[in-house]
Amino acid sequence: EGGAAEVLDREGGLIAWRVDMDDNWRVPVELKRVSPWLISATIAAEDKRFMTHGGVDLMAACRAAAQNIRYGRRISGASTITMQSIRLLLPRERTWSTKASESFRALQIERQRGKEDILQLYLNLAPYGGNVIGAEAAARHYFGKSAFELTLGEASLLAGIPQSPARFNPRKHLDEAMKRREFVLARLLALGLATGDEISKARREPIVIIQQARQTQAPRFVDFLLQHRKQPGGIINTTIDPRAQTIAQDVIEKHYRELHPAGVDGMATVVIDVNEASLAAMVGSANPEDPASGCINGATALRQPGSLLKPFIYAIAYESGRLTPDATVYDVPSAWKGYRPENMDREYMGPIPAAEALRLSRNIPAVRLLETIGEDALSLRINSMGLRTAANTGRYGLSLALGTAEMRLVDLANAYATLARMGSYVPLRVSKGDTLEKGKKIFSPSSTWLTLRSLGMKDKGAACQVVWKTGTSWNQRDAWAIVITPRRVAAVWCGCLSGIGNSKLTGAEAALPIALEIMGSLEGPSGKPWLRPDGVRTRKVCAISGEPAGFACSHTIDGEYIPGVSDDSTCGIHRITYVCGKAKAETRWPPEVEAFMATSRRNPEASAAKSKGIAVLSPRCEGEYVICPADQTLPRELELIAGGGKEKKIYWYLDGRLLGLSNGGESLRWMMQPGEHEVVAADSLGESRSVRFSVRQMD
Repeated sequence: EGGAAEVLDREGGLIAWRVDMDDNWRVPVELKRVSPWLISATIAAEDKRFMTHGGVDLMAACRAAAQNIRYGRRISGASTITMQSIRLLLPRERTWSTKASESFRALQIERQRGKEDILQLYLNLAPYGGNVIGAEAAARHYFGKSAFELTLGEASLLAGIPQSPARFNPRKHLDEAMKRREFVLARLLALGLATGDEISKARREPIVIIQQARQTQAPRFVDFLLQHRKQPGGIINTTIDPRAQTIAQDVIEKHYRELHPAGVDGMATVVIDVNEASLAAMVGSANPEDPASGCINGATALRQPGSLLKPFIYAIAYESGRLTPDATVYDVPSAWKGYRPENMDREYMGPIPAAEALRLSRNIPAVRLLETIGEDALSLRINSMGLRTAANTGRYGLSLALGTAEMRLVDLANAYATLARMGSYVPLRVSKGDTLEKGKKIFSPSSTWLTLRSLGMKDKGAACQVVWKTGTSWNQRDAWAIVITPRRVAAVWCGCLSGIGNSKLTGAEAALPIALEIMGSLEGPSGKPWLRPDGVRTRKVCAISGEPAGFACSHTIDGEYIPGVSDDSTCGIHRITYVCGKAKAETRWPPEVEAFMATSRRNPEASAAKSKGIAVLSPRCEGEYVICPADQTLPRELELIAGGGKEKKIYWYLDGRLLGLSNGGESLRWMMQPGEHEVVAADSLGESRSVRFSVRQMD
């Protein structure tokens, strides 16, 4: 470890170089990891009697002295590889006394260390042009490969550079470097270190100096990585998936071009592999070259997450038995000791099922739930998932439900990975050497299942299991979206780094399309799906209250619950009273709900049959479509059409992959392919419908 850092993705591809403290490219390498051709070429070029002398080459010294006297100036120095290693290790002004000292130390080191150790020292200290130090750095800098992979032609070129690094720098003076290479090849042949055929082949070998690589392809990720390493130098093998990283960068850059003109200068994304608990991609800045915003890592910046903590509040409520997804919560004007939160749309929906309140991200029900479960309960859970904040979460009070505590995108993404693992938290791995720790139970599988269902997850019959949550911070300073599947988490943040609000910054409009596009490009068939745990059952509940149905409940539905945990008290909204001996059904809401309903004229009884929401109009459910190559009049494209729903934009998934986006009332065309298919239409509120169909090709 030490020196410059070489950051690699999980497949061994180069992500970044980072110079050492002296601003040099330096990657230490063991001699056994150096091409034998480079060792032979270095000896031929610098010290042909290296293997036989004791540190000082007396024959070379006599020859150099004679040449210098004859020409009246310094022609040759006669420094051996051992002496050069001493000079590179302990640089001093060049004088006769320095030369004598180097000779003495060379004799000493030759007695103490073997030839291989001295060669390794030299190959790690030798200058190879510019700020490139050492053979490994040179091989990667000029040829994009390790020193072990060098060919004879490449090794001969590198071996010639240290004699005059500025003159023989192949990136600046390739012609001079090639002339020097020819000298090295001739010396190899003369010394019998290579055969005539090998030399001829090396001379025909094309030398391609790679284009100088950018210092890093993901600068903000590299910053994040190196800040968490005790020894930042050396070769670092990370968990970054090159395909996921490329997709994330491309999608972020595309949407940045669309949002930047509107004043949005911050954009970041994180992709997590759920099973491996590893960071698959991180883009901290859409424009790393920007001097103002490019140096800030949006993935690790502390920002207010808006509604992203709400799923955890509901999970705690489900786990404690206080709530089930169908139970009614109240979205009505409320106040707590002067704290008067509002919904983002500044409207209220009255009594509403808990699952719908979470899916629509209603603020008032979330604050009410937090008051019920307690702020300490939420703080304990989110801290257990690594969601550290700028300060103790206890000081935020009930506003914690609305995301007033500042958090990091990378931590939020890993917290949502806990939901993807059915309640099991695993610390995020960034380096391949990091231990995959055993999962720690944060939520029960049953409460996690109910939370995922509340967010809009389909059951095990769906080919594409995907849910998401959006968030918008106060005054629209930050827009968030986190999309999760059983395999991955894709999290996105958009914002103004100045902290100024922007009307474009809503989670559904700014961040969600980015996250869905990233996930859609990454996901194939979902593999192992989320399965309903044994601890979740179905019972008949009142269609209005969502509580176990009583005698007075006129409409019932099937509702999921956790046996032995969920409250089994029968519906408290409907009751039978007797007036003059006659039974009468009554509906009684809490006083604040009654007051709201009286002023808003809302009547939940009239909508006991729940809205079907979004509907897939084409293709037909279980329909069969035919491709007939012989009949050119028959269409090859299938129109995907959705109706209903509350949102204008529809996201289409086909067999687990994001196919495209359509506006309400418009169709999306798909070139038909034979086989069994499932199409899912979803809106940004989490409502979705799926249809299975088949396509058959006629001969």
